[in-house]
Amino acid sequence: MHRQETIGPLIQRNPVSADSAYQAFWEREAAGCGKSADVLTIMLAVSACPIRCTMCDLWRNTLVAKTPPGAVPHQIRRAIEQLHVDAPKSSRGGLGNRPRWIKLYNSGCFFDPSSIPPDDYESIGRLVSGFDRIIVENHPRFDQGRLQNFARHIDGQLEIAVGLETVQPRWLNRMKKRMTRDTFDDYAMRLRSNDVDLRVFLIWGVPGVSHVEASRWTVMSALHASRIGARHISIVPARRGNGWGEFKQPIPDANPMDLALLQQQLIRKIGHQTVVTVDLWDMDRDQPADVREALEQIGELNQHQDIAMYQKP
Repeated sequence: MHRQETIGPLIQRNPVSADSAYQAFWEREAAGCGKSADVLTIMLAVSACPIRCTMCDLWRNTLVAKTPPGAVPHQIRRAIEQLHVDAPKSSRGGLGNRPRWIKLYNSGCFFDPSSIPPDDYESIGRLVSGFDRIIVENHPRFDQGRLQNFARHIDGQLEIAVGLETVQPRWLNRMKKRMTRDTFDDYAMRLRSNDVDLRVFLIWGVPGVSHVEASRWTVMSALHASRIGARHISIVPARRGNGWGEFKQPIPDANPMDLALLQQQLIRKIGHQTVVTVDLWDMDRDQPADVREALEQIGELNQHQDIAMYQKP
């Protein structure tokens, strides 16, 4: 096999094409202040992120070569057509409807020119013109004016999702994030100065730590992200496989009941200024009743953040 076709040992890419996004779907998400938003999430098929974080498996759904010019606008247009989003009408006109947001996730850095060609920014801006909020993901190493360039082409509020993962410096180093907490803090302040909102991904669990330690550092990381101005924090339980194979220690199992309590704890602490959600991707729903109930609680809180119904009398 050609070296470019695999990034991890014996782990191959999934078949994707520059002709279409590999996934697109509607979801509902908490928007803060007791409100929710309808979110169109498009998982773009583009070139792999060059950062290559140890725990990341998103590269499996990327292209082998650089993203062709025009491919990303084509993917967005096709996803919008397939999901019957004909000329989305913004709720900014005061019609009382839920706001419509769009996530353009590219398994890496939106402002990496090999992933999203800057010449496509204008076309992308036209396609997302009816959405109230445009959410893209990026690493602080990739910016260099491209963020401001893209922002000029969109009407809605720009939000950047950054994988801080943790404020534990040793873990950041093990994950090969090529970023320190100070790097993240500087980037967060730059975003704020440019009127760009911040979304933060935090990882729950790394090889060799206990459930208690995983939750403790997630809380500390969430408090830090909220203090630095994160509008939204998404907690992502660590997934097995990919680069974790080089570590001999096991990854702690993510117990949905513990995650539900953790989410409620954080909403009580920082929910007045930061939305806190838990990523339920790959969570097995074929579970005992108490685990299914915890997953349902997380799913509901991901949409409205109302913890009152889960308070014990």
